[in-house]
Amino acid sequence: MYRIIFFLIIGFGLIACSNNDKRVDAQESYAVYMSTVVTPNAATGEKTYVGPPINTMDANNTFEMFSLRSEQSAKGAKSYELLVLLTYFTDWRYYDSANLENKPASTFKVISREAGVCEERGCIFKELMSIQLTDDFLRSHSKDGFQISISSKSGIKSDLYVPSAYIKGYLKAVDGKGN
Repeated sequence: MYRIIFFLIIGFGLIACSNNDKRVDAQESYAVYMSTVVTPNAATGEKTYVGPPINTMDANNTFEMFSLRSEQSAKGAKSYELLVLLTYFTDWRYYDSANLENKPASTFKVISREAGVCEERGCIFKELMSIQLTDDFLRSHSKDGFQISISSKSGIKSDLYVPSAYIKGYLKAVDGKGN
């Protein structure tokens, strides 16, 4: 009896470990809602909303971490952005552009670049970027999600997908509505 319980515990532990990437599916919209951090500024009346990060790894061994962030003014006006942190080894890639649904994103901006620890495999490089989004864009993509491709001067491209469940949960948090 104890062996069966022991093996069940080990089995569930291994299943949990095999799903470490944060992928948001339809059942996780509520988790996104609950994980969105709201930071009010009492002095100005503004609020900042930061969605939970989505973590993936691409074929170029790029660790991709991205999330939605928005600011709400004291008068209620909201601005949105997709924050993207790409981490990789070897040489600088110098990400310099983004395509949002196969159209150039005019609001693409590199926020920071950082070289980290160096070892036998090379150095760790991080590039933090921002792409401004509109409320209409997010709401129109809450059913199907959207894809964004970020390209570098070195010719490497990262394709990111923001699923509909993530957008729905995030917008409910920003709108102050429960699931």
